[in-house]
Amino acid sequence: MLLGQNLLKQTKDDFLTDLATLAEARSTLIFIDTNIIAYLFKLHVAARQEFFDWAAKAIGEGRLFLPAWCATEYLSRLKENQLHTYTPKSKDDQPRSQLEAMLETASLFVDSDVLAASGFTGTRTDFLAGFRQAIDGLKPYTRAFKHQFDFNKIHAEIEEILGPVVLESPVAKLCERANKEGPSRVEHRLPPGFKDDGKPENRFGDLIIWLEILGYSEVRKSDFTHVLFLTNDEKSDWVYAPSKRLDSVRGAVKPVPNKAPVLKIIDPRLVSEFKQAVGHEHVSICTLFSLVEGLSKTDPLTVGQLAAAIQIELVASDDSASESIADGAEASNVEPEAEVEEVAEAAADPFEAEIVQEKPAQPDPSTQNQPLPLEEVNLGDVIAFAIEVQGYRDADYRSDGPDALNGIISKLQSHNWYEQNPAILTLGTILHEEYPATSWFVLGRNIYQAACGNAQKAMDFMLNLDLRLKRFPDPVSKYILAGIVYEIYFNGQGELRETPKAGELARPLALVAKDDYADVRAFIRTKEALQ
Repeated sequence: MLLGQNLLKQTKDDFLTDLATLAEARSTLIFIDTNIIAYLFKLHVAARQEFFDWAAKAIGEGRLFLPAWCATEYLSRLKENQLHTYTPKSKDDQPRSQLEAMLETASLFVDSDVLAASGFTGTRTDFLAGFRQAIDGLKPYTRAFKHQFDFNKIHAEIEEILGPVVLESPVAKLCERANKEGPSRVEHRLPPGFKDDGKPENRFGDLIIWLEILGYSEVRKSDFTHVLFLTNDEKSDWVYAPSKRLDSVRGAVKPVPNKAPVLKIIDPRLVSEFKQAVGHEHVSICTLFSLVEGLSKTDPLTVGQLAAAIQIELVASDDSASESIADGAEASNVEPEAEVEEVAEAAADPFEAEIVQEKPAQPDPSTQNQPLPLEEVNLGDVIAFAIEVQGYRDADYRSDGPDALNGIISKLQSHNWYEQNPAILTLGTILHEEYPATSWFVLGRNIYQAACGNAQKAMDFMLNLDLRLKRFPDPVSKYILAGIVYEIYFNGQGELRETPKAGELARPLALVAKDDYADVRAFIRTKEALQ
């Protein structure tokens, strides 16, 4: 145990699924860190509510608690009137300030030669005036953050949900013990907290939390067989990353580099100390991101908004080398530079400005199991004849071909947000390329699968499905939609599902009912009739 693991003997999917199962088990005692509370201030209303719903369920089962020291740290921020610094609202003028600086710089060097080289057709005056107008036009849009990130309202929600489950620990005694043991632990790099040695204050805060976890876990050891500490702190004095993990490669399970995502596990010295104090070694640590990714595999409908929000925040945080989620990094909602360059064509399309971010409409449960209208059967024959058998049985579809579309499909099949999200962005580079109808059909199936697994870019594709499909030529758009709707009703073997795959079905079913897609409707009707 104390030697650690160089190879994590689990696949990514198994690891994340086990985390979700652990968190959902009634036998698991859960503690949440201060940085989880801080992170709630960065979530929009719907995402925050999903977290509170999850927490309330565990609280109702008497197994989720906030350590008293975490409450103390939060109280310090509240007393100093600094809760607003947790929210994205505190940064809503940052892009404007950056653009102001760019405008000032541009005014120093922009001349007719620069404008001609950049393709701008107006004068220098036109350029600077247009730049100013664009900056001034931002304000109406950034105001929306004030309504979603009202720190007073968020605090009231936190107080209502988490206030009753703050542990009544002897904080003063814990501080005294930490002050005695802390220097020696730091000297010998014994976790947790030795990475905080250089902090001007509260350098033993992590140790105090750990001592509190040990104490309460020992008291409740007859009630709970496992303990989970939920924290966004991934410093090496809590967790570490084995260099390799298992993965399924062409049907065989093999060791692969542990990256994208990097899976981290609890330091074995903490496990050893926990076992000596509590009597068992079943203690784990995970981030909110890992937990939500795991829940997206076991119960995706309960964390859809939360998953999307976290993925956007993660991209923004990864784009800044000086910030991290553990330190409460602020989201900028800017895609990584490499991805932006890769999909320059898509980003430049005016369609992007038309996309509306909203919570998907919830379909009427009473209609979800109803077949599509029985009409216009012959219209679907063109689509049906174009799709080969491996499209209907996409479990047998080979996506290892050399072309770009199969590369995208392969990444969507990975069940890995780190691969699925960039793959969706890459679609902008192949909009007018020619590929077999079967490949476009399978693409549609896998976009829907990725969206049901809460991959944020796939969810965004489904959220704006009508506009997304219009960017593809006819009949490609119909092949993609046919694949999406087919995935709702049929499994990977081409068999009719007992119940439709309901994760994102509202928009595709609304779209297929329109006259523009009558042939897709007829195609699905034909396939249903053959079952």
